[in-house]
Amino acid sequence: MISKLRLITCLLFSIPISVYAQQEKVRWERVYTGEDSIIEINASSLKFEADHILRATFRTLLAKPERLQAKSEVNYKSRLETITFALAPRRYRFEEIDWLDASSKVVQSYKAPSHGEWRALKAGGFMERLFNAMNALHPFGSWKVLAYRFADGPAKPDDTSATRLIGTRVRISSEQAEVAEKICLLPTYQSRTYTSKEFARDLGVELKALGVELDYAESITIKCKNGWQPVQSILIQLPRDEMLMLWDGLFFVLGKREPFQIAQPGTLRLRTPTQ
Repeated sequence: MISKLRLITCLLFSIPISVYAQQEKVRWERVYTGEDSIIEINASSLKFEADHILRATFRTLLAKPERLQAKSEVNYKSRLETITFALAPRRYRFEEIDWLDASSKVVQSYKAPSHGEWRALKAGGFMERLFNAMNALHPFGSWKVLAYRFADGPAKPDDTSATRLIGTRVRISSEQAEVAEKICLLPTYQSRTYTSKEFARDLGVELKALGVELDYAESITIKCKNGWQPVQSILIQLPRDEMLMLWDGLFFVLGKREPFQIAQPGTLRLRTPTQ
């Protein structure tokens, strides 16, 4: 059985996070409520890239149709925006925008060029508010170890090193990751989609052996440059705000400690590149 310190270290600093395919379905969550519009985030759209890049899709629903431009006769009722955020330095840019009419038909689209404009993410600004909304999505948040079990059989009564991990705190955000007293500032995240064959080949375990009846898995790798050298671990999302962590033949169940509240009252007007 691995030591507590080794397990905690590896849990944080090399975590591919696999989620159920059902989580890929569009699920909108309210971010902001205003007099003229509301803004929602697609909770399953959060993706990570190298160099501390993350992106998500937001939807703005207008109370009344508005014209695309001052001299245009075309109106739109909602807007879908894919926004990319760079953490170092703190910047953002609009990757894709679709304007839709009252029947949800796209009336105009925008796609950023490969070297599109980056804008500063100002502290206290409304773009930071959208950025904070992403930090309310899975896998971000505060977790704790609830229980453990084996992949190939029942737990053994003498597994005291694993038992001592029950209650350990795990906190994950875009800019910091923390397990117990270990903190990693600005970890690197990377999204990847595994087929069932790739998952078995690279990770040495079948998805079905984990109780997941899927033919693919969405994963996120977390790395830290603070001198840690862990091996690989897996987290699988479970119902009721739980995640299942696979490590060295053991499954550790992580439960959510603190729910996020991201809906806020007020008025928010988001200026986009073509307006």
